[in-house]
Amino acid sequence: MRLTGKVAFITGGSSGIGLATAEAFVREGARVAITGRKRSQLDEAVENLGKDVVACETDVNDDVGMRQALATVAGAFGGIDIVFANAGLYIDATLGGATRENFAAVLGTNVISVFMTVEHALPYLRDGASIILNGSVYSTMGPPGAGSYGASKGAIASMARVMATELSHRRIRVNVVVPGAINTPGWGMDKLAPERRAEQQQILGERALLDRMLTAEEVANAVLFLASDESSGVQAAEIVVDGGTTGALAGSPRFRRAEADLS
Repeated sequence: MRLTGKVAFITGGSSGIGLATAEAFVREGARVAITGRKRSQLDEAVENLGKDVVACETDVNDDVGMRQALATVAGAFGGIDIVFANAGLYIDATLGGATRENFAAVLGTNVISVFMTVEHALPYLRDGASIILNGSVYSTMGPPGAGSYGASKGAIASMARVMATELSHRRIRVNVVVPGAINTPGWGMDKLAPERRAEQQQILGERALLDRMLTAEEVANAVLFLASDESSGVQAAEIVVDGGTTGALAGSPRFRRAEADLS
């Protein structure tokens, strides 16, 4: 197993990509700690994940809570080998309807709290550890309504490169996974009626060459690679898991259909 003997700390680990990553880590032999804000979701996750998982009820924006969670995990397991800073916030707001408060909330959660998660984890990280930050294709796609979110995820890529520079002397690697449209609660699929859900999944999936939304498990597989010793030579990199959305947009079904309509 690829993570035998390793200890992982995952923020936002009770649902979506975080939960799928926790499942992958446990399957590969890691002891895992997850954070989340809802006790009921955390309890359900632990029940499904098994005895090698610890749940910490805290918000990533709560520095005291995060320091306590990291200290507790490191004390119980003797240190931390993997940090997946996954928790994030999206608030849709186009120009003319945005507020300073909402913009600050997104940057606070997606940038400052990610930085502070790594900052708080540093005393407990073993040399040779792996830090993975969660980015987004929205940092480059420029969709309407995603000004604060896109800005925050662009900052993640820049921040990861600086962190890699500062931590390489300890052989600590810092990389970014960049998801595209993923079929998770974060994309609101669970709130739609079945027929509307299928329609929305098709619309979003058509942006990708693979002509579908991806699964949380597919992103988790990329995070698992970055967490494992198999990626020992990967540093300050971004791994994009978007089905080809940003790699070759002109080949996507949506683009090709539009191109055909114009011919």
